Amino acid sequence: MSDEAAVGPKPVRADVIDLAHRWFLDGRRIDMQQLARELGIGRATLYRWWGSREVVIGEVVWRVIAEAITRVEARGYGAPSARFVRNFGKLADTVRTFEPLSRFVAEDPEYGLRVLTSRYTVVQARMIDWAAERLAGLPDLDPRIEIRDLAYAIVRIGEAFVWSDVITGDPPQSEKATAMVELLVSAASGKR
Repeated sequence: MSDEAAVGPKPVRADVIDLAHRWFLDGRRIDMQQLARELGIGRATLYRWWGSREVVIGEVVWRVIAEAITRVEARGYGAPSARFVRNFGKLADTVRTFEPLSRFVAEDPEYGLRVLTSRYTVVQARMIDWAAERLAGLPDLDPRIEIRDLAYAIVRIGEAFVWSDVITGDPPQSEKATAMVELLVSAASGKR
């Protein structure tokens, strides 16, 4: 029997996120040294693959959000603009009330917001991409509107209201985020 057969296949980059995702859902801290050890790779390899702990956690959080998007959009119906706003609101609610994610942000609010809302990870950029893709499919948007700018504004407004307890001390307000997104989409569609 070869050494590889006795030890098993070498881990790949996806294995890192799979394991970190399981730990995240279990409420376990994602520690790069422990990840490397459990996967049987060197810590330097882990950092070479992913760059930082923030990036690994960002990928894990994005997986959580992407799964929520799939569930929310599967139930979508109605006119495209109304469906986008409704899906955004349901997604905001789902993300905010997802216990592992809320716990992660509550344990270290500044770090949690850095992972969720900054350029240091993939979460915010992918949220903007998601919003831009959906907005581009709306038939009635004013052609003078820069879709990525609108998507950016929508995501930032969502972040501000969904995580308002961390940012301003006000309770989370997904419904206000949804109302603001509806105003933006209506104005961009000329439906004031």
